[in-house]
Parts: sequence; structure tokens; C-alpha cells
Amino acid sequence: MNDKTVVDAMLDTVLKQINANDPPEAREAYDRLIDAGASNNQALQLMAAALRVEMARMLADATPFDNARYSALLVKIPSPAA
Repeated sequence: MNDKTVVDAMLDTVLKQINANDPPEAREAYDRLIDAGASNNQALQLMAAALRVEMARMLADATPFDNARYSALLVKIPSPAA
């Protein structure tokens, strides 16, 4: 699996989360970033980065995915500089 495949999978996961409103913080983060002036691509990339952080922690600690921790990461995503 190459890096592009991983990135595409992360972006696909984020899009599914937004569309399903699950977790609700995904839609909230996306809307907040778009309202702050982020492009669609910027918003998705920032959210995918939060997903990667939680996935890396999960793998490093050999623990299940922590939806609460991931949701907290989404809430903390800073708006891009205008």
C-alpha cells in the first residue's frame, strides 16, 4: 500500500464521517473550517490529519480507536490563516 492509498483512505473516511454526521464533531469541524475560509480540500486535509494522529496513537499503544479522543482532536483543529 502506498502513501497515496493511505491518504485517499483517510480522506474517504473523513468524508463518510461528515456525510453520516458520525461523529457529530466531524460535521461541526468541517462546517467551522469552511466558515473560517478553508477550502474543501484544506478542511478535509486538516481533519484527515486529526484522524492520522488518533490512528497512530491506537497503533503505537495497541489500543482500540478512541472516538472521544478523536472527537476532541477535531474540536481543536485551528482555523487556517486567512
